[in-house]
Amino acid sequence: MDLHDYLDALRRRWRFVMACVLLGLAGAVAATALMPRTYTATAQLFIATSDENSGDAYQGGLFTQQRVKSYTRIVTSPAVLDGVITQLGLHTTPGLLAEKISAQAPLDTTLVDIRVKDGSADRAQAIADATAGQFTKYLAAIEASSVGAPPLIKASVVGGSQPPSSPTSPRPGLNVAIGLVAGIAVGATGAVLRQSLDTTIRTAADLSGWLSLTTLGTVPPPARQRADSARHLGTTRRTEALSQLRTRLTFSAGNGIPDSLLVSSARPGEGRTRTAIDLATSVAATGHRVILLEADLRRPRLAAELGLHGTPGLTGALTRNTPLYAALESWGDGLIRVLPAGSAPADPNTLLSSPGMASLLRSLEADADLVVVDSPPLLSFADGAVLAAMTQGVLLVARAGKTRRDDAVRALDTLTAVHAPVLGAVLTGTHAEGLADWQPPRSPEPRHPEPPDRTGEPEPAPARARDGATVPRRHHE
Repeated sequence: MDLHDYLDALRRRWRFVMACVLLGLAGAVAATALMPRTYTATAQLFIATSDENSGDAYQGGLFTQQRVKSYTRIVTSPAVLDGVITQLGLHTTPGLLAEKISAQAPLDTTLVDIRVKDGSADRAQAIADATAGQFTKYLAAIEASSVGAPPLIKASVVGGSQPPSSPTSPRPGLNVAIGLVAGIAVGATGAVLRQSLDTTIRTAADLSGWLSLTTLGTVPPPARQRADSARHLGTTRRTEALSQLRTRLTFSAGNGIPDSLLVSSARPGEGRTRTAIDLATSVAATGHRVILLEADLRRPRLAAELGLHGTPGLTGALTRNTPLYAALESWGDGLIRVLPAGSAPADPNTLLSSPGMASLLRSLEADADLVVVDSPPLLSFADGAVLAAMTQGVLLVARAGKTRRDDAVRALDTLTAVHAPVLGAVLTGTHAEGLADWQPPRSPEPRHPEPPDRTGEPEPAPARARDGATVPRRHHE
């Protein structure tokens, strides 16, 4: 992966990165709130020589500095801390008390800094002051040159006695910064890792790049509304995307919209049926005669989507000698005729592979400008491949974030094996391409002349057949 791939991974998965950052900040705040407060009190000692006869202040200073290094260890010795425990009445041992106390000598000085950490500011300062006092007494005893003579080295307390006003731990600013950095690191690493392991198709570029197939459109998810979408053909993002898909489909075939179009996908649940319904509705709204054929005889959903019941359907037309006109049912204010699947046959593949199916499809093509065929998934059954070989065009549907690259490639290989004319692909469940900044028009009147909207008219004008004769519509009585 190069820099562009890393940036693309962060852009696609910015929600995951943001979630990790928020979790890191929340963890830092929680840790800060749960950590016990610790106060650090200080006391400072000044070490000096008391030899008035030395006559050499410089040599005396060097001598004192050398001794100071040893004094920092004596501060936490039991000899000193026993006196601190007795003085303050502490219920502890010298070893446990020594864990709270540290002493160090700044470089090139004769000072000893004593630091005490405790959960109470007053107790910490009391221990620091008592430790400094006990150390001066102990130092005077061990540095005495002879009985009754003054000690060679003496210590004086020069700092301390004021309890600390704020805790030294926890440090909220540092903890939040650590949580922020950790969240960004984990989020960015996770986003890149997930991107490298994710093989699902998410954008039109993925679809075109991996399949080497023209992406005819990207269609957003449908809004929640009634199935009779022919009544809701207002200017929405989805209808605009379907208009783009219809236009590109018209030019992709070279000679206009094909007589029959198979809408298929690799797996179930990728938006195949919904795309077939909306594409048929979009084409019918332009005045074309459209027949919607449900060829998924195993898991039919079209009739339920459209609210159709009781028709013998495709199975009846193929097995019960039901007249084709009787199996068709008008839907969407008469804009579309629908041939649902009907009852489930014992062997769907044999029925769909029969000469009668090909003959039925040719009859529908002769009676309409476009036959949209809702196909079974290509990888689940062989039915889709059989139907693909019968139609004049195939539209491969993939769902953003669900369809896997390997499944899409296998589905395309299946269509190639039967020499199906694949016109292109459509990506569903994502933002429509080129419509990111699209807004509904403020005025009902378009700025440029457009074809009149026939939506809502009880009966569109009769269409012309390819020989120029007027072909009347057939409706299910």
